[in-house]
Parts: sequence; C-alpha cells; structure tokens
Amino acid sequence: MVVVVFSPTADGVIAALLAPLFMTIGFFIWDVRWTAQGGSAFALNMYKCLTASIGFIIMCLIRGFSNMDMASADVFTANNIGYLLLSSTLGIIVGDLLWLEALRLIGAKHVIVIDSIKPFAAAILGRIFLQENLRPPAWGGMFLTVLGVGVVSWEEQSKSSQSKEDAAEDECDDTNAVQIESDRIDNDADDIGTTQISSQNTDDKVSIPDDKSKRYWRGYTCAIINVLADSFGSLLTKQHGVGMTTWTINLLRFGFAGIILLLVSIAMRLHGCYRSSRIDGHSQHTKNENKEDTESTLHIDQSCNTLATPAQQQHLRPLWYQLPSLKLKGWLQITGGVALVTFLCPAFEKFALFQITLALAISLSSIGPLYSLLLEVPFKGKRPTIWGCLGACLAIAGVVILSVFGY
Repeated sequence: MVVVVFSPTADGVIAALLAPLFMTIGFFIWDVRWTAQGGSAFALNMYKCLTASIGFIIMCLIRGFSNMDMASADVFTANNIGYLLLSSTLGIIVGDLLWLEALRLIGAKHVIVIDSIKPFAAAILGRIFLQENLRPPAWGGMFLTVLGVGVVSWEEQSKSSQSKEDAAEDECDDTNAVQIESDRIDNDADDIGTTQISSQNTDDKVSIPDDKSKRYWRGYTCAIINVLADSFGSLLTKQHGVGMTTWTINLLRFGFAGIILLLVSIAMRLHGCYRSSRIDGHSQHTKNENKEDTESTLHIDQSCNTLATPAQQQHLRPLWYQLPSLKLKGWLQITGGVALVTFLCPAFEKFALFQITLALAISLSSIGPLYSLLLEVPFKGKRPTIWGCLGACLAIAGVVILSVFGY
C-alpha cells in the first residue's frame, strides 16, 4: 500500500526533488575515494548494482513485492517483467556505457547540451504512449529548469577545464626549464634529436588523417542514443511497473544489470587467467625472445598473475573489470555512496514516476548540478560564481513553475 503524506502530486514532487540530492552527495563521496584508487566506471557500476540489490531484497521482504490493492498474478506477468528487464538494459547497461563513451569522445560540455533535451523527449513520449498532457506554463518551466541546470553545469565544467589547463601549463613550464638546461649541456645531441623529431612529426601530420569530425559524430550519436534509451527506459518502467513497489522495480532493474556486469567481469578474469597461463608457459622455453610479453602479463590480470612481485602488484592499477583495493574505511564510504546514489535515489525516483507525469519527474530529477553547486562549499571549499548563481535562480524558477502550474 502506498503511503500518502500530503497528496500524491506533492509527494511525487518532493520525492523527485530529493532524489538528485542523494545522488549528488554520493557522487562527492565516490569522487574522493573511488577515483583516487583508480577504480573504473564499469567496476563501480557493477558494485553499486549488486550492493544496492541486497538492500532492495531486504525492503521487499519488509514492505512486500506488490501493492496490496492488486493481485500478484496480475502484476508479475512475463510481459511486465520482460519489459522491466529491457528497461534495465536500456537505462543502466546501454545508457551508462553510451554516456561514458560520449564523455570520452566529445567532453562534458557537449554531453550537457545533449542531456538538456531529455525532459522534452520524456514529455513527447508521455504524450504519445501515456496520454499525459502538460499545461502551457509547464513547458516554460521545463525550459527554465533545463536552461538553469545547463548554465550551472557549463560553468562548473569551465572551471574544471581551466584548473586542468593551469596545471598543465605549470608542468609544461617545469619541463621546458629542464629541457633548456639539458640543451646547454649537450648541444650536438640535441640538434640531432630535434632533426629526427621534427622529421617524425612531419611524417605523422601527413600520414595520420584528421578524425576530429568523425569523433564528434560518434560522440553526439552516443549522447543522443543515451538520452533516448534513458527516456524510453523510464517510459517502460512506468508502463509495466504498475502494482509493484518501488523496491521491487529497482530490484528487478539493478539486480539484472548487476548480474550481467558480474558475468562480464568473470568472463574477462577467466580470459586474463588463460592468457597469463599461456604466456607464462611459453616464456619458459623462449625466455629471451618473450621478455616483453612476460612483462606485459603483469598488466593482464592481477588476480591470476604469479609473475609480479608484491611491490609491483602494489603499483599496478586495477583493470576496468576489477574492483580496486581499498581498506575497510574506504569500502564503508563507497557503500555509503551506494546507499545514497543507487538505493535511495532510484527509490525516490521510481516513486515519483508513478505520482506525477513522466516529463515532470525527469525534469525535477535533473537538477543534480544545482545541488552540486551548493555542496561544493562544504565539500571542496569553492564558492559559486555569478553565472552559477544565475543558473541556479533560473532552475529554481523553473522548478516552481513546474510544480505549481504544471497540472
């Protein structure tokens, strides 16, 4: 049975506003611990899906798997479960991978622009498949919210890029100073090396085509497909999750995604063990010829590696399908982030999804950068800029219009 505190609409709006707050706090925790230890996005996605599924199982046992006003036989049909698993594939597995690939290809600024169309895509899907109608003020509020969030995100990314450029310039200045001193010591060798490098760079410029446009096309394609996959996944959840509790929906979605990612990780580990054993056995016969191959096996799979010394294993970063090595305190902090990002956030999101329209739920759940602007002060000691404050005001105005005049 669904508990109503104020009204279904008010409860849905509050839940949709709280969900990105939990997610933003969890991201700050992950940024401090997981990234510092060299953990990959794939490993984090696998760990958070499997860990959160344990919490969803516990809540399902406490609160039940379905609402009391509907029979379980009518809720848990093969059709509904199949579409929820498809929603998991689109939104969690495919969507996250495409989003990360788009970040790698075109950068965060361009991805932010594409992500801004997600609420409008949700509004169109809700109108076509769910017959959800928005009042004209809601479209204006949606536009202000997207614009404000975009301004805040763009400003944060600009500050991050500027900091990286300043650090790169300082490193470049130090490198140039060392190089000048080296030039004074050995002018002849430097002249020869410069001639060779200049010749090599000239050949590279001629032989390597400029694939910048292709990279941008691929990046924008990944970003657009991610928006559509995420929006369509939310649509499938709202269509076929009727009668299920928010805990059950998230158990099916994140549990399925976690199992798939775990199987991929196990398969890659077995493949690494197989390659490591082959190269290890072959190197016993041709030790000198396969010296480079033997050294490369140190980076194939740390869990199956018998050639690396403990000191070497300590400096090796985990591969993309491996969990990093953390102390107990670190794992507790990561698990706390999972409780916020993958447990509470989706629980509130899915609850809001069934209380308010699809477009309103997705629009309100996209204000994470607004919370990030506020949380940078206690977490990182950074004050918001004028542009950041302006974007926050626009987003807040949009949220108010959406919440009050959207219906």
